[in-house]
Amino acid sequence: QNLEITISRSQPRVEGLVKFQIGNGSFVGTARVTSRLETMSTVRMKETYESASFQDLNSIEIPSFLQYSRDIYITYVDEDLLIVRDASGVPEVLVRKDMVFPRDHGPEPSDVDDMGPPL
Repeated sequence: QNLEITISRSQPRVEGLVKFQIGNGSFVGTARVTSRLETMSTVRMKETYESASFQDLNSIEIPSFLQYSRDIYITYVDEDLLIVRDASGVPEVLVRKDMVFPRDHGPEPSDVDDMGPPL
């Protein structure tokens, strides 16, 4: 459980948090990356890294010319599982941690929003 990814409704939509240790646990640290997630089609999204922080110190904005960007393709999704692949075909399997949503997750979608095309 060293990597935790949070996907929210507002941009930047993705936050990745990794916990690590060096040696026999003599140094324990955290690194956090935030990225923008944009819908390109019904199965393709674009992820662009925007900022990073180490040990929860000040977040550093990544200059646009250094930002890593990749297309990801949704190959499977249900209530508990999301499988995506990048352009090279490498899969990432994301499992929902829990069904409790934070209060600041944004407005609830209406039935009309659910029936429309992705934004």
